[in-house]
Amino acid sequence: MFRSRQPASSSSSSSTDQPTIKTVPPMARNSRNNNNNNNHKTPPPPPPSDDDKPLPSPTITEPQRPGTSGTEAALRVTRRKASEQLRQAERAERAYRARKRSAAAKANAQGGKEHLKQSKEHFVMGWKLLFAAARAWPYVLREKRETRQIKKEEAKRKKVLEMKKKLDEKLAAVGAAEEGGDDDGEREDAVMSGGRN
Repeated sequence: MFRSRQPASSSSSSSTDQPTIKTVPPMARNSRNNNNNNNHKTPPPPPPSDDDKPLPSPTITEPQRPGTSGTEAALRVTRRKASEQLRQAERAERAYRARKRSAAAKANAQGGKEHLKQSKEHFVMGWKLLFAAARAWPYVLREKRETRQIKKEEAKRKKVLEMKKKLDEKLAAVGAAEEGGDDDGEREDAVMSGGRN
């Protein structure tokens, strides 16, 4: 703070110096602070030395490389293109896989429908035939019975023929033994008695 003296021509009764406080208007304060801030600025960075990055000589003509920002932009574009190609390839792969599996599924469904249709027809036909066979079962039993009857009659006929053959042999043996036997009546009685047995 600043101290100032009062002028001598003042009408005050005291002749001694009394310190008085003088205030500085706010605008003046701000301008002083700004001046102080300007004095404390950091110095600008030193210019780059020749050792950091040598400049190319103008006489050498080499193909110009793009600067850092150009390289970065080129890499970004390349990455975006690669990402887009990857997305398109994945989409194409998914579509191809879906088409192949869809075609296989449709073929399987069609084959399944045909087999189920055939199996339904065969199932219905099988039950119809089974019911027809069940209805005709008495005829099957009758046929078996007839077959057994025929076999029995055939066996009985064979047995009768064998007995007749044996009887004829016996008669022939008796006839030969009697050769001019007593009478023909006895022979007939023997034949009759043998035929009853």
